[in-house]
Amino acid sequence: MPLAQFPAYRQYEQMRRSVNDSVMGLFAGAGLASHLLRPMVKAAVPLPLIYPDVEEISRFDLSIDKARAILDDAGPHIANMALPYLMSLHEDYMGSCLALLTKDGLITARSASRSVASKMHEDFEQAVGSPLPSGSLQQFHVLREMRNCLIHRGGVIDERLVAVASACSQGALAGWRKVAKNSPQVLKPGDSLKVGTGELVLGFAVSKLLARAVNELLISELTRDTWIDIILEDMNEFGPGIPANIDERTRKVIGYARHNYPGVRATPDELQEGLTRMGY
Repeated sequence: MPLAQFPAYRQYEQMRRSVNDSVMGLFAGAGLASHLLRPMVKAAVPLPLIYPDVEEISRFDLSIDKARAILDDAGPHIANMALPYLMSLHEDYMGSCLALLTKDGLITARSASRSVASKMHEDFEQAVGSPLPSGSLQQFHVLREMRNCLIHRGGVIDERLVAVASACSQGALAGWRKVAKNSPQVLKPGDSLKVGTGELVLGFAVSKLLARAVNELLISELTRDTWIDIILEDMNEFGPGIPANIDERTRKVIGYARHNYPGVRATPDELQEGLTRMGY
């Protein structure tokens, strides 16, 4: 289904892709560096003497074998840092979507601003009266609780994470196993949480799917006037601006709506009415 590329969604997609590319680059870079160091492991020369122009290497007096051991173990550390970042990006996007619902009175501004990470999706579902994909939402909440354990409990599994994982449907668990190659239902309170590439890849997939599902529901649930106002305000603030010349204005407004908001399917008459509301 065509989507609405409103500013918050564009920003979210840009940041999500940037994080995905950076993280995968770090994974690949660590593996490549470890591979290149393999023939040199027995050399007794410290890395700073071999690569004196690499500032990051000169800061640490590492032997080749120690450096390779660190690189080989880099995956979990990268995942531990990237997962909280990914979750925060998605939660910020959800906050922006809840704010859009206030334009039509589907949720109060007070409720939208006070919605917490653990309830954002459910608050959105209640406001629009339609569900999000339940399996993906269950997976997201497991990943969110993993993030909380990493940040607030020093990587120790707590009972909340175990409870959320235990409540997952068979479909959600099957999807988890397919991507992450493990099951969250084996987690036990007090154990150290191990987050790897599988959980991170799942996080990227789940957050993307939920973001698109939220976008589609916004298209169907916000009023036509609200969408027209969003398009014109977007064009005026983040786009090329609304031209003063009436002939150029009509053509460019229609083009902007078709290019950035294909899912809304704004008509020329609707856009003209919106321009009139704005005083054009």
